[in-house]
Amino acid sequence: MRAGGRAALVVALTLGACRARTGDATSADAGPGAGLRAQAGALALPGCDVLLPTDVRELMLPGFSMREERACPTCGPLCAFRSTADADTSVSVAWDCNPRYTQADVHSLLAPTLRAGGTEVPALGRAAVRRAPAQGMLQVMTWDDDTPCALVVTWLGVDADRALDVARSTLGATTPALLATPPADAGEP
Repeated sequence: MRAGGRAALVVALTLGACRARTGDATSADAGPGAGLRAQAGALALPGCDVLLPTDVRELMLPGFSMREERACPTCGPLCAFRSTADADTSVSVAWDCNPRYTQADVHSLLAPTLRAGGTEVPALGRAAVRRAPAQGMLQVMTWDDDTPCALVVTWLGVDADRALDVARSTLGATTPALLATPPADAGEP
C-alpha cells in the first residue's frame, strides 16, 4: 500500500473510532461527513503543540515529525506523526473531550470495541481497549481518569505495540490545566 493510502487509512480509522465512541455513526450514516455532528457539551481543545508539548513528543516518539490534521466537529485535533527513519510507520492521536464521559459506565464505553474483537487493557486510564483493525495496525482507545477526554491512538507500521506507550504518555500529558487553554482560533470568527 502506498504511503498516502496508509495515511488515509489511519485518518479514516481514527475518525471512525471517534464516531463509534460517541455513538453518532450508524449504518444509515454512510455519506461524507457521516456521524460528524457536533455534540452538545463537547469541549474545544487547544492544538497539538499545546496538548503534546515538544518535550513529551521527543520522549514519546523520537525521530517522528508531527503535523496537525483537521479536527472533526466532535473531536479535538488529530496529531499525525510520521517516522523519519521508516516512511511506512505513522501514528495518530485524537482527542474527544465531553463532560458526559465522566458519568458514563466503563463497561458501556468498552462494549462496542469488545464486541468488534478488541481486548480490554488494564491499568490504562479509567478504561482502555485495543484492537487491530488491519494487519500491522494497532488502535488503542482510552478514557482519561482526571479529564473528561477519550483518546484514540492509531499506530500503523513496525512496532505497533508502541501504541500502548503512546496512549500512556498522552494520557499523562492531558491535564485539566491544558483543557483550560483556549484553542488557537478561539478569537477568530
